[in-house]
Order: sequence, then structure tokens, then C-alpha cells
Amino acid sequence: MRLVSFDYFRGVAILFIVAGHSFGAWSIDTFSEKVIANIVYSGTALFVFISGFFFHHIFYKDFNMKIFMSKKAMNVLVPYLILSTLGFFYFALSSKPFPFVERLISTDVTSWMDYIQLYVNYLWTGRIMYAYWYIPFIMIMFLISPIFIAYIRLSLAARLIIILILLLFSAFFVHRPILNMSPIHSVIYYIPIYLIGINCSINRDQFEPFIRGKTLIFGFIVIALAILQSMYFDSRGAPSKADMFSYGGLDINIFQKIALCFFFISILHRYENKTIPGLKLLASSSFAIYFLHTWILHITDQYRPYAFFSNIPEIIVWFGVIIFAVAVSLFIAYLVKAILKHNSRYLIGW
Repeated sequence: MRLVSFDYFRGVAILFIVAGHSFGAWSIDTFSEKVIANIVYSGTALFVFISGFFFHHIFYKDFNMKIFMSKKAMNVLVPYLILSTLGFFYFALSSKPFPFVERLISTDVTSWMDYIQLYVNYLWTGRIMYAYWYIPFIMIMFLISPIFIAYIRLSLAARLIIILILLLFSAFFVHRPILNMSPIHSVIYYIPIYLIGINCSINRDQFEPFIRGKTLIFGFIVIALAILQSMYFDSRGAPSKADMFSYGGLDINIFQKIALCFFFISILHRYENKTIPGLKLLASSSFAIYFLHTWILHITDQYRPYAFFSNIPEIIVWFGVIIFAVAVSLFIAYLVKAILKHNSRYLIGW
């Protein structure tokens, strides 16, 4: 059974991803700007929640690890490998410095062995383009799917206890890895959100009545947590650190993002039987937008065309960059589909 509201939610989630990567056009200075940034940053959590929900809703009933992984490899891993390789050659052949090179290799890149080591490290971390870290992370999540299958078969009480323990562990100790450099670290951090998505699918008959009519409540929680974070914490979005097993203060953002998921679901559930063409398009093309927008934003960050609009409020320019990145991504995606037909999914995931 297809859930239209969750398709729309995927469309909203990709907008948050693009928006969070578009802050190069907006210097965040005032308190209200920090609140907005804390709501928008770390939108990956929305995708993780959706992925967990659909893991149970779509794949659990007839789960076959071999078929599941083969589809994920072709539709997710292959585009990642191709586009990451193109990105590597782009930096290798241009005058642009390799991103985060000093964190990925301990020597100067001079020999072909250095280039191979650097390339392998980019594939592992996904840091050739700043959005690509999600693919190594989610592929590990797919690989440990048997653990989630076992989890689904536990009692409700056991599942909730596990979520609570892991959520508190993520919030107080794990945090996100610095610069998203460690996919294993990301897995540990995001697992509770993935499990919450799974449980919302398992208990959908109870979950839907629970969120119905509570849009204002969840919205208030999101804004209140964003304000609290802006007042008392230095981080924007989820805080990050290198060591998973040391106390690092409270990560408020992870709780805010869970509330944000419930906020959007409570809104979009009302449109389960209605057609919203824009969100439908964004949902169907979300992976293409994900793979392509980072290239477009990399170019805009290099040439900074928004500097010509210095007399316009930066928040308006920020919205303009978001629209531009999404529109150009869709244009390129449709062009690729027109050329490659159904094989386009191996290049752009759509």
C-alpha cells in the first residue's frame, strides 16, 4: 500500500537537504537567523526517519537480503561510485584543491599511490562532495538490515526501551561525526531515528491517530527547541565531535528533528488522498536532486553570483539559491533521463 503523505514528506525532506547546503548565500548573524538555521540544518534526520519507516512498510514482509542489497547497490551505490569518481577527476584535473585532503591523507598527494589512497578514502567517507557522506552511511544501514529485522520481531516494550537507550546515548555522547567523516559514527548516531521510523510503521494504526490534530503542538516543540539551542548552545544543527564515548553535552537538535518529522507528517497526512504536483515531483526525483544539487551549489559557492544581489535581504537570496539548485537539478535530471532512458537511474538514481 503506497502512502502518498510519506511520498510528499520525502519531497519536503529533499528541500530541507538542499536548503541546509545553501547557507553560503546567507551569513547567519542575528538570533532569529540562528533559530531558522537550527531548524533547517541537519535535515538528513528526516530522510533517515523516512528510510526506517519504509524499511518496515515496504521491505519487511517479504524481506530477501540478496534482492534488497542488489537493488540498493544498483540504484544507490552505482550512481554514488560514478559521480564520486567524476568528482575525484574534476578536482584532480582542475586547479581546485581536493576537499578535506588534509584529513584524509597524511602526506602530500604526489604519487599515483597517494591518489589511489585518497580516492579510496573519498569513497569510504563520501567527502568528495559535501552531501555524499550519506551514501556510505546508508549503505552500512542497508547491510545491517538483518539486525533491524530481528528488532522488528521484538515486543513493543523491548523496542521502545532500545530506542530510549540509543536515543539518549546519541544525544549525550555520540553526536554527529566531525565533518561527517566517519560513516560508522553516523550509523551509531542515526540508528535511533531509523528505529523510530520503523516503529511508526509497525504501529501505524496507533501512530496516525496520535499525530492527528497536533500540528501546532509539534510546531511549538520544534521552535522552542530551536530557540533553546540558539540561546544556550554554540552549534548550528546537530553538534559534532570525534569521540563517540565521551560526554559532549546535550544534543537538542536530535529531539527537535524527531518533532519536526511528526510536525510534517501531521500536516501531510491530511493530503493523503489529494494530489500536490510539486511535492509529487520532488518526491519522485529526490535522489536525482540529492546527487546533482551538490555540484550546482559547489559551482555557485565558487563563483558566488549572489554577491551581485547585496542590496536584497540575504534570506531572499537564500531562497533564490534553493530554487535555483532544485530547478537546475531537475533540468539536468530530465536531460539525463531523455538521453539514457531507464538507465539514468545508474547515474543519477532516478
